[in-house]
Amino acid sequence: MRDAALEKLLLVAEKTAVSAATLLREKWSQPRQLTAKGFRDLVTDADYASQALITSQIRQAFPEHGFLTEEEASDLPDSGSIIWVIDPVDGTTNYSRQIPIFTVAIAAVDSASREVVVGVILDPMRQELFSAAKGQGVWLQVEGGEKRPLSASPVSTLDESIVSLDMSHDHQTRQSVLDFVQHAGNDIAKMRLIGSAALSMAWLAAGRLDAYLNYRLQPWDVAAASLLVQEAGGKVTTLDGQPWCWTKEAGGVVATNGRFHAQLLQKLSQTQ
Repeated sequence: MRDAALEKLLLVAEKTAVSAATLLREKWSQPRQLTAKGFRDLVTDADYASQALITSQIRQAFPEHGFLTEEEASDLPDSGSIIWVIDPVDGTTNYSRQIPIFTVAIAAVDSASREVVVGVILDPMRQELFSAAKGQGVWLQVEGGEKRPLSASPVSTLDESIVSLDMSHDHQTRQSVLDFVQHAGNDIAKMRLIGSAALSMAWLAAGRLDAYLNYRLQPWDVAAASLLVQEAGGKVTTLDGQPWCWTKEAGGVVATNGRFHAQLLQKLSQTQ
């Protein structure tokens, strides 16, 4: 894909994320309308409003593109030269309880190569915009200031690392997480559970964390963040070390700074 085409995709993704973040901040202190999508799985009126805004703005810019979104939207096309993979609020439970740790995640995928070519993650409360275009690095812009390049941390061993992970909705997967913590917890310097996969991986790309682990994620949880991590020098795979792909249904994800990925995978294999 030509640089000019990538630049346009990135610009639209960034502007759209900023608009969605503004909307979420406006709704922050308002009463939330909560709906249960499944066991321990919530959606709010803000999720729907954010997704509607994002998809509307992208369709205005690229009417021929398709979408894969977290919230069901039968009116959206699902095919095109570019597929936009969108999580309008990653960290809905946090948002619904006014815990200021959530994000907007937008990715553009090239249908021909099946590669994520643009990834944008915006933290509305800190106004931190993480963005990447394939082959062009990853950048952080704070409150509309100058962009600065990011890179993953230099931490090279598990016992020096800060590892973020999240619990799953269902009992069986949650038990797998607990088994891993019990087995490997003493071999890890620090562990964090922040409640947003996309934001955890953005922080990994920024060198704030060294690894992220989740036993069950959907494509929209990972697509944008996967490019950020890779462009920062990190690595993203499935739990068994295979390349992560946005076309797969829910499954496990391991993301690291790339320096101790094999070591973390080995620990995982001992508890599966």
